[in-house]
Amino acid sequence: MTARPAPHSGAGVTQYLQLASILRHQIAHGELVSGQRLPTVLQLAGQYKVAGITVRQAYGLLKTEGLITSDRGRGTYVSAPAASMTANMHAAINDPRASDVRFEVLEQRYGVNLPEPLSRGAAADSSYKSYTFIRKIHVQDGEPFCMAEIYVASEIYQRFPEGAEQQHKIAYLLNEYSKSRMLKMQQTLTVAPADMVLAQALGCSFATPMAHMVRRISDASGHIAYAGLFWYRGDRFVLESEYPFELWLSYPGVAVPQTLG
Repeated sequence: MTARPAPHSGAGVTQYLQLASILRHQIAHGELVSGQRLPTVLQLAGQYKVAGITVRQAYGLLKTEGLITSDRGRGTYVSAPAASMTANMHAAINDPRASDVRFEVLEQRYGVNLPEPLSRGAAADSSYKSYTFIRKIHVQDGEPFCMAEIYVASEIYQRFPEGAEQQHKIAYLLNEYSKSRMLKMQQTLTVAPADMVLAQALGCSFATPMAHMVRRISDASGHIAYAGLFWYRGDRFVLESEYPFELWLSYPGVAVPQTLG
């Protein structure tokens, strides 16, 4: 490992979490490979210009996550290979019809209003008077990869079979039970660190990079029938898009929609 600048204390993230994040990134991207010996505490402290306790805490966190192992007298080694995205995970994220995703419903409320930040860009005279709120965890191959908070118009939700939200993605149910009314999907993707709630829900460390998706589906009248907030673990996220080149050139809004007011 080459010498790198010391982690800084920006964004209120402690140095050992920053150092653990750097090492985690190197493992995930194959810069550090399974079986490779890591520097000693003293060596790593010198490379990153941090205290020895900072390195011990970072190593302790990565050991808890199963990414490294250490034995007295032998040293510290990378124990986990670089994570890879499987075809099943690609489908679980990108395909509303994905059938091997398990859903854990954490909370469900009825007759709620659509929060103002999610209602931006909607027609002022919304015909949907209330929404059903669903918070759930998406699990694939036994591993949680997404937490979703979804609002779906109550009159549309009532068309779904009982318990359907525990078996399918809501976007799939919209297609099955209200497809003729849906006109447009708009989504915005940003990146942010995980807070403690997300870290606990998705089994990752505090400040782990997260992909944050805001998605809205509106009907032919411009009314929002569905709005969702999605948080994906950064190491288990990929967004795939494919459309004709000519369409992209002729209608750039496919890739870069107009900013909602």
